[in-house]
Amino acid sequence: MINNSEILLRIRGLEKIYSDDGGTETPALRGVSFDIRKGEFLAIMGPSGSGKSTLLHILGFLDRPSGGSYIFENKEMNSYNNDELAQLRNKKFGFIFQAFNLLARSSVMENVKLPLAYADVPEAKQTPIAMKAIDAVGLSHRVYHESSKLSGGEKQRVAIARALVNDPEVIFADEPTGNLDSKSGGQVMEFIDKLHNQGHTIILITHETYTAEYAERIIKLKDGLIESDEKVSSRHHAEFKK
Repeated sequence: MINNSEILLRIRGLEKIYSDDGGTETPALRGVSFDIRKGEFLAIMGPSGSGKSTLLHILGFLDRPSGGSYIFENKEMNSYNNDELAQLRNKKFGFIFQAFNLLARSSVMENVKLPLAYADVPEAKQTPIAMKAIDAVGLSHRVYHESSKLSGGEKQRVAIARALVNDPEVIFADEPTGNLDSKSGGQVMEFIDKLHNQGHTIILITHETYTAEYAERIIKLKDGLIESDEKVSSRHHAEFKK
């Protein structure tokens, strides 16, 4: 049984409805409820249009729900204004996206330092902190390379370094292997799994079974509803990671 103190995110009846200019409403989430424990590795799966990316955007404070409740660290999301959410997002969350979202003409170092600047970390401290994150993903030999000249796998490792540079509580990974070959994708998932083993909470959005099976638990969405919420058996999990 989970103690409330271990629950990091609590979702109750979460809804998201999009409206077009003609007033037509399209529900993306239809009353989703679940909890995420601190230090958990959760995969969210579902076909295109199932609501998984919408859910990630709300959980990561990138969007607000239309209804329901989202409590993070015992505080309701709706009690924050947009500036407060932006500050929390930068300090508490790290994001890894399928498209990398790097500044193409900036170096690896400049990309990784970016969240530190937004967090008002003094300039003198930014480079050593960023260097530690770059070392952690094995890219110390690429520090001053322009990010546009890196391979896909290297770009995603830069994105991982940028995601962990502020030592976030939660790392959101949105289809992190979607643009990679199987070898590079496997390497990226090994890095993400390592972050989980270091104590980070991981929320992975994926449609790929092999990436989802790195997680301890898999939620499957369909048409904005939870179709299943199951733990990955410890035996299967151990065998899969061999």
